[in-house]
Amino acid sequence: MCIYVCKALQELEYEVLLASQTFQPSEFERLYGMGDIMENCTQLQIPKFKAVLPRLQSSQRLLYSLRVWPILAGTSVDVAFSTQSSPFFVRSKSTFHFIYDISNLFAYPPDASPLISSNNRLKKPYDAFQQKTREVLWRKRFSPPSWFFATGSKVLGDLRGKGYGNSSLLYPPARTMYGPILPKKRRVIQVARIIPDKRLEMFFDIAKRLPEYEFLLLGRNSLLTQEEFPGYSKSLLETVPDNVVYIESPLRQRPEVLQESKVYLYTGNEPGIVLSIIEAIAAGCVPLSPPRVGAADIIDASKAGYIYENIEAACRIIRTIMKTDYSDETVNEISKKADLFSPEVFERNIQGLVRQ
Repeated sequence: MCIYVCKALQELEYEVLLASQTFQPSEFERLYGMGDIMENCTQLQIPKFKAVLPRLQSSQRLLYSLRVWPILAGTSVDVAFSTQSSPFFVRSKSTFHFIYDISNLFAYPPDASPLISSNNRLKKPYDAFQQKTREVLWRKRFSPPSWFFATGSKVLGDLRGKGYGNSSLLYPPARTMYGPILPKKRRVIQVARIIPDKRLEMFFDIAKRLPEYEFLLLGRNSLLTQEEFPGYSKSLLETVPDNVVYIESPLRQRPEVLQESKVYLYTGNEPGIVLSIIEAIAAGCVPLSPPRVGAADIIDASKAGYIYENIEAACRIIRTIMKTDYSDETVNEISKKADLFSPEVFERNIQGLVRQ
């Protein structure tokens, strides 16, 4: 999302100031082939946030905000885009904030509205103290975003339920250049970071119930995610079923494993749009997703694939797809449905905002 916003702005000949914790053009080149976009940005380094006491993250994020504010306080720009939750206060005519989950509003927050409070009576005083502190800190500094972009229908519903009428759904950009390789292999694939939100345990469980088919997990297990979820990837990868092949690689280096596969099985619970399922449609895969998540929005919008309510339903659908002969024409028709989510469409939307 961030790098395509930068690209859209650079094409309009804007000077792009990128406020971020990391700045690694070579890594972006390796993962996305877009290192030159980042190289053409001016970096503004902000410190990394690392929670010491997980149960007191909210207080720690407030302290973190106080470290970040002075870095950006003197910055004045024509337009600002926040593609991740961040405690920034920048003087700008227009500010657009992307929301992946309603909790993004309260993480640092870039908002001073009421916190999502717990029903725990013992925690209510803590929540009240947090809210009062935020109001005091934010009152003179915070300028509300001009517009919120939700990356999923559930996220949009949550935003509007909280009173944010200045919000709309915007599909993020996905790489749609990986077309299908024919004929398709009778393989089920998922492309995912090795994190709990992907619920890869479910992917393995479904694979165990369908031993007659090959399953493939194309994973990214970075040091950053290992630090964020210590021990998770090790314990997960120790349980890989016999019919699952695990490949550690970014998609850009192994696109053929997606292009050759027949079924894309998403098992996560993320409310925002999942880019990998769009890439799978572009590759001519039949996508499957659980309901009420961002990936289900893609299936609904594209009219491609199936929603499954539980593991048993997923197994039934996969068996049906595997037994069905899809013509080359049908596979190519599936692939074309990804055009709705292409980078070009996203960039035109961003450029249209800036030109207004």
